[in-house]
Amino acid sequence: MKAELKEQNSRDHLTAQRDSFIAKHGEDLGALYFLLMLLQTCGRKALKRDDVAALRALAHDLHAIYIKHTQ
Repeated sequence: MKAELKEQNSRDHLTAQRDSFIAKHGEDLGALYFLLMLLQTCGRKALKRDDVAALRALAHDLHAIYIKHTQ
């Protein structure tokens, strides 16, 4: 029960952050800023854990997005 509540609070917090970015910067740019914030947060946590696999996965996913939208 406690873990589920923590997970829900985390989702609510991220949703509020996303909505804040979108309200401040508009739909497209706000969504991009939110995504960049998530990537920075996940990357920083992986770096602190010395989790090279997670950093490589982030880099791979970013590259896939780049390829999808530029070719």
